[in-house]
Amino acid sequence: MTRQLPIHGLGLALLALLLAGASACESEAPAPPLVDAGAGADAAEAGADASPLDGGADLGADGPGGDAAPPCSKPVPFVLPGKPAGFLRTETKLLVITQGKANHRGQDVVVAAGAPQVLIGKFAYGPFDKDLEAEEVEVWIQPKPCGSWVSLGKLLTSKDGQHGTLYGIKDDGGRIFFKLPPPLLPVGRYPVRLLVLGDHSVAKLTLYVVKPDTGAVVFDIDGTLTTDDFQLVSQLFSQLLNGKYAPKMYKGAVDVVKVWAAKGYLPIYVTARPDPLNAISKDWLIPKGFPPGALHLTDTTTQSLPKNTAKYKADFLNKLQGAGTELAIYAAYGNASTDIEAYESAQIPKARSFIIGKNGGDKGTVALKDYTLHLAAAQGMPAAATAAPAATFGW
Repeated sequence: MTRQLPIHGLGLALLALLLAGASACESEAPAPPLVDAGAGADAAEAGADASPLDGGADLGADGPGGDAAPPCSKPVPFVLPGKPAGFLRTETKLLVITQGKANHRGQDVVVAAGAPQVLIGKFAYGPFDKDLEAEEVEVWIQPKPCGSWVSLGKLLTSKDGQHGTLYGIKDDGGRIFFKLPPPLLPVGRYPVRLLVLGDHSVAKLTLYVVKPDTGAVVFDIDGTLTTDDFQLVSQLFSQLLNGKYAPKMYKGAVDVVKVWAAKGYLPIYVTARPDPLNAISKDWLIPKGFPPGALHLTDTTTQSLPKNTAKYKADFLNKLQGAGTELAIYAAYGNASTDIEAYESAQIPKARSFIIGKNGGDKGTVALKDYTLHLAAAQGMPAAATAAPAATFGW
C-alpha cells in the first residue's frame, strides 16, 4: 500500500521516501536457469522438497554448524540474467513504475545454524513508496564466494494484507517471504539478490548463518558513529538540492569497530532510521571503511518515532539473543537515552554499554568521550569466544 507517514521530530520518514534511490545492479558470469519456488508463485513462503542447493556442490561447508568455506582469490559478482521480462500487470506499467525510482530493500538476516532461514523483501517505487504488487521476483544466493550464483525460485510480490503477519512482519504489500528449503545453508555469510524480473531492479541483503553464542557488538549509527543526529537530516536536504553532503563521522569510530570485528565479533548496526533508507545507510558505512556486518532499520515507520525507538531496538536485540539466533552480544555503543534503555532491556552489561555525547555515563553506562582515546580499551577486550563467520570479500 502507499504509506501514510506520521511526522516526527526529524521528519526522517518523509525525507526517506522523497530521496529513495534505485538499488545498484552488478554483473557476473552467465546465470543458471530459473527454478520455480515449488510452493507457487503467489505463495507466502517458498520451499520445495528438492532444493537447488541439493547435493552440496555449492555449499560453504558439510552441513549446519560447519565452518565456512576457505577464502578464495576473488569474488564472483552477480550478473543480470538475460533481459528484463517486462511486467505482468498493466497497472504496474501505468501506475507504479511511473511513480519514480525503485527503492527495493531487504533486512540483513542473522540466524543460528539449523534454524529456519527466511528472506523478506520489500519492493516499491517513487517518493511515496508505491508498492509493486503481483509481480515476479527471483531469489538468488551465492553459496560460495568463488562459486556461481544460484536461483532458489520465483515468487509474486504480495498485495496489501495478503499474508497478514509473517515472521513478525505485517504484510503491507509489495513483499516476498521466502523460506529456504532443505538442505539449510551451513555457517557462513551469503550475499542475496532479489531480482524484479519486470525491469531487473534489485534488492540486496546478506544472510548470516552463525554458530550459537557467536559474539556480536552493537552499534547505533546516528549520533554514535556520525557526529550528531542531524548529520542524516543535512544529507537528505542536500540530496533534495542535488548535493552530495556526506554525514560527518566521529574520528576514530571506524577503527574501534574494526578492532571488534578483528576479534571475531559480528558488528550489528542497529538504527531507528526508516527502512527506505537502507541503501543510503550502506552507502555511508561502506565508503567510510566500516567492517561488514548486519544492518537493521525499522520495519515500520511508526518504529522510527522517538517514543517507540527504545522498544523497537530492545525487541530486536532480544530477538537476536533468543532462540533461532542465539547471539552473545558482548558490548554496545550508542548516544541517546533510548539506546541506554534498549541496551538495559536487552541485558547488555552497563560496564560494556558505551555511550558517547551528553548521555554518556547515565544509569551506570560508560561515558565515551573520544573514540581515539577509547581505541586502546577496545584493543584490550577479549576475542569472541565463538567467532562470527569470516567476511571473505567485505560487504
